[in-house]
Amino acid sequence: MTQTLYKLRETAPETVPSDQLNNFYGTLTKDQLKRAYPGLMRVEVLLDEDKYGTQTELDPVPVFADKQDIDPRHCCHIEDFAVSENRPKSLGSDKLFLWETNIVALGVRHVDELGWVTLLRGPRARQGETGLTISDFWSGTQKYFDSKTRRPPPGSFNHVNNEGGWMGTRQQIWEWHTEICLGGFLPPFDSPHYNYDGLDPRNVEFWSGGLNLFTARHACNMQRLVSLDPDKFSKQLIYHSANNKQRQLHGKRHTFVKINDLYGQLLTVSKDAEEKMDGK
Repeated sequence: MTQTLYKLRETAPETVPSDQLNNFYGTLTKDQLKRAYPGLMRVEVLLDEDKYGTQTELDPVPVFADKQDIDPRHCCHIEDFAVSENRPKSLGSDKLFLWETNIVALGVRHVDELGWVTLLRGPRARQGETGLTISDFWSGTQKYFDSKTRRPPPGSFNHVNNEGGWMGTRQQIWEWHTEICLGGFLPPFDSPHYNYDGLDPRNVEFWSGGLNLFTARHACNMQRLVSLDPDKFSKQLIYHSANNKQRQLHGKRHTFVKINDLYGQLLTVSKDAEEKMDGK
């Protein structure tokens, strides 16, 4: 995906008409593409589904009937030396769940040469900036939710899923540091966005979870993309191998969703968006 985004930048325009900025398909600018990168979604393996399970009733976006289950081998099958009571060697994808976002917050976009992707939450329009954020087709557009349900704001901490860090090429890291991230991406950091050279109070997720890359306040405000191609989607999952959130956050199990179900819901939204794009 990273190489495709580089390739798209070569021919992308500097600007697009203002109405295009609100579309969920079509041309993206060089700056929008520069601020996009492959995202990761943390998952755990359910160890005792009867005691520590997921939501008993799915959010009202239907699961696409013809979906295929994701392949758990890419993220969550481990070598013998790492196996323990809390880390099984291999389980089916029906045991994988996500707890840090859900379908009510997510949307999809069609990107040339990438196909359909979901845009993970975090970035937003900032004062003094125009044309940098990327629009999507929200899961609630087709009125699956009741009239009182609103899309959570981009920075909602319950939906900005921590991705356990970041990976970047040399070119990406240099651009993040010199062109994109407020105060820089690497130390020494610049005031006023960082005080005490980055040793001012910030939660652990800002650094270890990658929030410095994809949130807006004193950060990089970049957009994470996750492919909806089944094989590529599987490879953008990252295993939270402690498998402890299912116990620690048991009171919030109504927000836990099996990854196969979330993937199927995203496919439904992409089919809705495709019909709208085709004028049906």
